[in-house]
Amino acid sequence: RLSQFEKRYSDWIDPHGTDTNPCHYGTFYSSAMITSSYLIRLEPFTSSFIVLQGGHFDLTDRLFHSIEDAWKSASKVNMCDVRELIPEFFYLPDFLINKDKFDFGRKQNGKKIDNVRLPRWAKGDPAEFIRLHREALESDYVSRNLHLWIDLIFGYKQRGEQARLAHNSSTVTSTRVTLTSPSKASTTLRS
Repeated sequence: RLSQFEKRYSDWIDPHGTDTNPCHYGTFYSSAMITSSYLIRLEPFTSSFIVLQGGHFDLTDRLFHSIEDAWKSASKVNMCDVRELIPEFFYLPDFLINKDKFDFGRKQNGKKIDNVRLPRWAKGDPAEFIRLHREALESDYVSRNLHLWIDLIFGYKQRGEQARLAHNSSTVTSTRVTLTSPSKASTTLRS
């Protein structure tokens, strides 16, 4: 998959003729849509998702319905899927349960979308999934490597040559705040 992202970068042709920089990713790792799609089983996120989706749920096959399928999409299958996990994956089992019994419909294979399908190691228990997920987040391995993620998302590897070397450039414009003086903050755009 990395080789495909590198090829996208090296073969970059600006689709709009606006001199945009080459990119590895044509989308961003976080957005209101990503957050709402993960939290679709909880209000007010259900309503937010419907608004963002133009007044209805998305196609059933594209809804968040399985941890395994979401992992495969973001790590192997879908070049457009680079979304990150949201904090709720580490503390809120309720987002995995369709307590309000929203009718998300059926996938093309006929399976009804309801609660999120969990990995076998969670033993069908959303609380166990969250406990083990949080345990992994709090592990020594993550503690030793968390600074690498921080550099990509908030630090010096988020743009320019360091972003290119880290395979971390995106075409999507996002906002960040830069201080122009101790009393003023200005919003600048980055890509």
